[in-house]
Amino acid sequence: MTGRAEMLFSREVDGMFEIRRGYVLRTRYRLDHPLGTGGMGTVWQAYDVALGRAVAVKFANPAVASTPEQRGEMVKRFQQEAGVTARFTNLGVPAVYDAGEEHGHFYLVMELIRGASLKDFMDECGMLELPVVASIIVPICHVLAAAHDAGIVHRDLKPSNVMISEQGYTKVLDFGIARVAGAVDDTRLTGTGRNPGSPAYMSPEQATGEEVTGRSDLYTVGCLLYEMLAGRPVFPDHGEFALRQMHATLPPDPLGALREGLPDEVLDLVTRLLAKDLVDRPANADEVNRALRPYLPISGDGPPLDYISPDPTRPFRELFAPEVMPLTGSWAYLPAAASSTYRPRADAKDLHHQVRRMLTTEPAKAVDLLIERLPDLGEQYGLRAREVLDLRFDLAEALLATGDREESRAVYTEVQRDTVGVAGLETYRTQAEEGLARCD
Repeated sequence: MTGRAEMLFSREVDGMFEIRRGYVLRTRYRLDHPLGTGGMGTVWQAYDVALGRAVAVKFANPAVASTPEQRGEMVKRFQQEAGVTARFTNLGVPAVYDAGEEHGHFYLVMELIRGASLKDFMDECGMLELPVVASIIVPICHVLAAAHDAGIVHRDLKPSNVMISEQGYTKVLDFGIARVAGAVDDTRLTGTGRNPGSPAYMSPEQATGEEVTGRSDLYTVGCLLYEMLAGRPVFPDHGEFALRQMHATLPPDPLGALREGLPDEVLDLVTRLLAKDLVDRPANADEVNRALRPYLPISGDGPPLDYISPDPTRPFRELFAPEVMPLTGSWAYLPAAASSTYRPRADAKDLHHQVRRMLTTEPAKAVDLLIERLPDLGEQYGLRAREVLDLRFDLAEALLATGDREESRAVYTEVQRDTVGVAGLETYRTQAEEGLARCD
């Protein structure tokens, strides 16, 4: 990050030193480059000159505090994050190495996690396979179980607060607004002074300002589980107020209507996690862990299709695997500038691209290829999976190109029937209706 972008991370506060590239904090931590900013913290990659290792340094961001009271609250929150995170010896939480203050800047030195945030991972991949989802959620539940046993409620679990390391380990970040049993102060500061948390992943009781418990975090786990399996959030983002209202009062679209082929046990788990009344949710994070463990990959399983990195299934598939993969075959890493994830349903996507190239010159061959492959892909991923719907439209279009209007009409009619009334598939239903019009 250079130029204007880096200037955003280099503000001088109260006439004191600048947080800038090259500055050596406490004569030990050399600031190398900013990694990002969000909420009340700015994170830099730094180098620990005493121990010769890369670390992450998180600074409290005073720019978000416009009054002395807010600044005091921000400091409390930052100190709480340091104390709470330092309690954990769990592999699923970054290690805390140091904390302190220099010229009015509070900082926290932590383990540097190289990899991808769950948000970036989900944006890249879309709908994920169940073993991949279980490989992410089970470690999260392991962290939450330890936190809840210690009287700590995270209150802000969301995709940007979860990392998947290069080695595939899932890490839970940012306990800055956690509720800690027995704490003198319950930090509640947000940018607008409202209840803490992120509206898109907020439990009903959190949205309405009621007391939160460990089961409030489990509701958020349900939101993550739903989004990874459905390829879309529980509720569309129509603004903060609307999101709070929907989480508090509106039942989500049934996951089974958006994703075929999921086990009944998983559908039931998601329904229970997203229950409006917290007493209807699972009793604790360990219960969620146990429910998902049967769907984890096991030692010896192959990687997800089109594997690149990071792969959250790897710690379960390859216990004590070497840190560096052999650069051969399907294990080869792409250059750092390339996409750092894998494509789910690569076989269906590749077939779609192959067929699109054939439609203009060889539509009959495209029809034969789709008739051969579509039944198996439909059975594997479900007829409503977006990749399969794309192939069904390819078949209808190829049939129309060969002059077989009746068969094309039949395919469009089936797609229309399968998508009518299904939230999230409105575009496919409209596309089917347009295809039917072309068949007349």
